[in-house]
Amino acid sequence: MRKLKSQGVGIFLISHDMPDVFGLSDRLTVMKNGRMVGTYRTAEVTEDEVLGMIIAGKQPEGKAQTHSL
Repeated sequence: MRKLKSQGVGIFLISHDMPDVFGLSDRLTVMKNGRMVGTYRTAEVTEDEVLGMIIAGKQPEGKAQTHSL
């Protein structure tokens, strides 16, 4: 996947493995119960904030969302 990313190929990765998500993605979208919680640049959120979105279904305060995928 890293090789494809370096070649500019877009990849959809569906995972709960935070090291993989943060190591491979530029943007991430969190969903809870089939509904989108938010889309953020990976560099602008922490793993704890993402886990909070997954568990509570709430966006982190003070973080700007990116445009939807």
